[in-house]
Amino acid sequence: MSSSALTTPFDQVHSTESSHHGAPPHVCKFGMIIFLLSEAMLFAGLIGGYIVLRLASAQWPPSPDLPALPKVLTGCNTLVLIASSLAFHMVEVSVKSGKTGRRWLLLTILLGSTFLCGQAYEWTHLYREGLWFHVGGVYGSSFFVMTGFHGAHVLIGVLLILWCFLRQCFFKSFTQHHHVALDNVGLYWHFVDVVWVFLYMILYIV
Repeated sequence: MSSSALTTPFDQVHSTESSHHGAPPHVCKFGMIIFLLSEAMLFAGLIGGYIVLRLASAQWPPSPDLPALPKVLTGCNTLVLIASSLAFHMVEVSVKSGKTGRRWLLLTILLGSTFLCGQAYEWTHLYREGLWFHVGGVYGSSFFVMTGFHGAHVLIGVLLILWCFLRQCFFKSFTQHHHVALDNVGLYWHFVDVVWVFLYMILYIV
């Protein structure tokens, strides 16, 4: 009796499933884009609310005793985040050219973590200077809510990139022809970086 005669329906289904890597790449990418659009709406709501509150205030900050936001320090931190986005772009280029991209992944993790450390230092500095969520009215609350909300997204992004790095180190999951998850993480990371540029301009510069 031939081996094909012993094949069960379960074996056929399992064989069919194992020949695919989940949903088609364009479906996965479309799903990520829809998710990022919903995130963009959340940030747009926060930014819009902040602009309305600021325009309605006769003075900003509302009190001269409140500390000014550190433009230079945060500007340097912004450059770090932009550099991390460029580093992740190099990850994508490396993987699509047949390399592992692990060094660029590690560099992206380090730059993203540096940004988070810089933001934590800034928060600590402002707290010691007398600015916090409940201090300064909408000036303090809006600043910490917006930067905190974005910081949480950066933390999630760093963890996702760490996940990609570990998968690449131990399983070499991303190859020249299979990198859907890596592309989606890249979309998320670039989105987070672009949002921060807008936040920096609105909160610190304008």
